[in-house]
Amino acid sequence: MRALFDSNAADPAGWLPKVDARAKLALSVVAAIGSLVVSNIQGQLLLCGFSMCYALSLRRPKALLWAYAFFTLMCGMAMGCMWIMGQFMPSLNKAGFTGLVVPFLRMLTMLHVVLPMALSTRVQDLLNALRGMRLPFCIYLPAAVVVRFIPTFLADVQQVTESLRLRGYRLSPWGITRHPVQSMRLLFTPLLFRSLRTSEDLGIAAELKGLGYGKTMTPYKTCHWALRDTLLLIAACAALAAALALQMHLGGTSLGGMR
Repeated sequence: MRALFDSNAADPAGWLPKVDARAKLALSVVAAIGSLVVSNIQGQLLLCGFSMCYALSLRRPKALLWAYAFFTLMCGMAMGCMWIMGQFMPSLNKAGFTGLVVPFLRMLTMLHVVLPMALSTRVQDLLNALRGMRLPFCIYLPAAVVVRFIPTFLADVQQVTESLRLRGYRLSPWGITRHPVQSMRLLFTPLLFRSLRTSEDLGIAAELKGLGYGKTMTPYKTCHWALRDTLLLIAACAALAAALALQMHLGGTSLGGMR
């Protein structure tokens, strides 16, 4: 419960935790716009490279590698399903290499901006930033919970994995592929129950902290916009402009990868 709403839960190492939460949210919006508008591979690679440099500044390589592993697994499952469906519907095979790579690059870019925000932002700062946008309570609270749930889920995965190691089970990608039922029982079922327990603790923590009475709550500390926040947004806008210039020069239709 404390890990979900503790204002000191973020890792203080590096410069990224010092960036204003509003700047991180603005960066996520810029990345989302760029992911939708840019449709050619070159532009998406540029956005993905810039966002990767941003993610590496978090100095959490293990968390990033776990995210890559999960992302690779999801992409592999998606491509496998597309191949199976293509055997029955040949029209799906007309998407080609670009039609498969561009959507994955878009998701990878968003992974690079959302994961650092989740692992380096105090939840109270995130709530204050979302509340400062004049969003209703039913929107900004679930958004903050979804972002803050990412490090909590990673911690749950680590605890479940360590408990399985103590019992003599060694989980590996090959073992999960060979024994899916056993992996479901040993790994995914405990994670499901831990997620349900987390949601219960979350409701109790939110009620004890008085969330929902925003007009009478005073933030513990106020956020201050600094020069590094402005420079970060300028760099993000410059990367987006460069990606759009690549698309205009090399070709590609806006929203073309959404077909």
